[in-house]
Amino acid sequence: MSDNAATIDNELADLYAQLDRERHRNAELERTVEGLTRSVQELQEYARDVSHDLKAPLAGICGYAQLLEHLDVGFPRPVEYDEFVAEINRCTDRMRRLIDDVLAYSTTRDARLRISPIDLNALVDDLTADATELLYPAPQVTREPLPAVQGDHGMVRRVLENLLGNAFKYVPAGETARVHVAGRVLDDRLVRIEVSDHGIGIPDGQHEAIFDELHRIHPDAYPGTGLGLPICRRIVQRLNGTIGADPQFRGGTRIWFTLPLAPVTAEQPAGPASTPNLDLSRTPA
Repeated sequence: MSDNAATIDNELADLYAQLDRERHRNAELERTVEGLTRSVQELQEYARDVSHDLKAPLAGICGYAQLLEHLDVGFPRPVEYDEFVAEINRCTDRMRRLIDDVLAYSTTRDARLRISPIDLNALVDDLTADATELLYPAPQVTREPLPAVQGDHGMVRRVLENLLGNAFKYVPAGETARVHVAGRVLDDRLVRIEVSDHGIGIPDGQHEAIFDELHRIHPDAYPGTGLGLPICRRIVQRLNGTIGADPQFRGGTRIWFTLPLAPVTAEQPAGPASTPNLDLSRTPA
């Protein structure tokens, strides 16, 4: 009996020692998590500060470039004067977009979410109305009745704004962008939204690479920072969805993403599309 008691005591001592080691390990992990959280917060604050600090001198450059456009330098102006000034303006505009995109990319992962039902029909119509007023030639956008989704309205708006913006931008010079937005409910209570266009398309083998940071397919022909689609990917993943490009789609580009279906409270108004639906399933002649 004494031997059994000693064995039990030894096993209990080993168990207590193991529990004590686990407590120390857990405490160390908690300190590590707290340190990483502080580091992330500091990086986000640093990104905001750097963004603000970079924008101030950039605004000065842009302002002086605009003054140069109206500066009396005699007539005729020096050769290539206007071209140089226009290039300064283009570069400052691209730098401003890059600063905004880097800030958005660095903060999207941990930004606070405000989850609510989202009427995609109203959102797409709103973005389409803005594009129709600002772009020339005005893009032709059609849509099907879209199911309501559950997500952060500001973030979902940014995703659709980016995808529609790409569809409007990546078309041959002088052509009118034709875009169709469709959506359907999947079996797992996710909504799949598709943005299809008849633009220049994605080269074979790059349908996954376009979501990589700073990846640009046509860096010289079209403006951009290479962060728009990576930001979309981060947002969609944060909202428990996925995003991708359809490699089987021909005659343009089809980007799809999924979001959770909104709880059913009332029938969502579909709203008529402004133009007849386009058949984007085939390559145009």
